[in-house]
Amino acid sequence: MTHRFPDLEGCSGNPVRTSGDCPACFKHTSLTRHSHTLIDGSEDESGAGVYEMLLTCDWCKKQSIYLRTARRTSRAAGGAQRVWVYETVDLEQVWPKPAPRQLAPEAPSAVREVFSEAALAEAGGAMRLAGVGYRSVVEQIVKERGAPGKNLKAMIAALSDMGVPQSVVDAFDEARAVGNDAVHDGLSYSAEEIADLAELIQETVLILYVQPAQRAKMAAARASRRAAAKQSTP
Repeated sequence: MTHRFPDLEGCSGNPVRTSGDCPACFKHTSLTRHSHTLIDGSEDESGAGVYEMLLTCDWCKKQSIYLRTARRTSRAAGGAQRVWVYETVDLEQVWPKPAPRQLAPEAPSAVREVFSEAALAEAGGAMRLAGVGYRSVVEQIVKERGAPGKNLKAMIAALSDMGVPQSVVDAFDEARAVGNDAVHDGLSYSAEEIADLAELIQETVLILYVQPAQRAKMAAARASRRAAAKQSTP
C-alpha cells in the first residue's frame, strides 16, 4: 500500500480523485487521476504490473507522472460480476524530477549534511546507498543526543530513558535495520519504502529539534514582552 496516495488502494484502480502531497506545490491536497495504464509486458505471474499514472493537483493545477507497481487480483462483486482490486507494491515519481530532501535548519549541521548526502542518493535512484545514508543520519543524531551504548541498537534503545518519545525510538530502529540490510545483505528496498524512512527521520527531527526551538523562541518573546511592560510601568 502506498503511503503517499492511500486512496488509490482498492477496486479497479479507483477513485479518480485521491488525497496526498503534490510534488509540484508540496501541499497536502486532492489530486485528480487522468490515466492508469498498464505498461505492456510488465505484468508478472503474481499479478503485479507497472502502471503509468498521471495526476493533476486540484490546488496548483500542475501535473505529475508516476510509475505505480501494483498487484492486481479479482474479487466477486455480487452475482456473476467481478472487479479488479489493486494493491500498491511500489510508487516511483517520474515527473517532476524528485528534488533531494532537506532537513529543517534547526537540526545540527552535521546531521543535515549526512541527511543531504542520503537524500541525493535517494533522488538519484540509488536506494541501497540511501538506506545506508539514512542509517548514518540516525547514528549522527543519537551521538549528538549523547545516548550511551556499545552499538547503535543499544544507543537507540537508551533514548527511551532520556525522555525521547517511543515513536522516535521505533523510527530510528527501523532506519538502523534498513541500513544494516543494505550493508550486510545487499538488500535494496523500494523507492516507496525508502521515502517512508526518510519521512520518518524528518518527523523525528521536527519532534527533537524544530518544536523545542519554536517553543524556546516563543518563550523568549513572552519574556521580552514582560520586561518591556515592566520598564514602561511608572
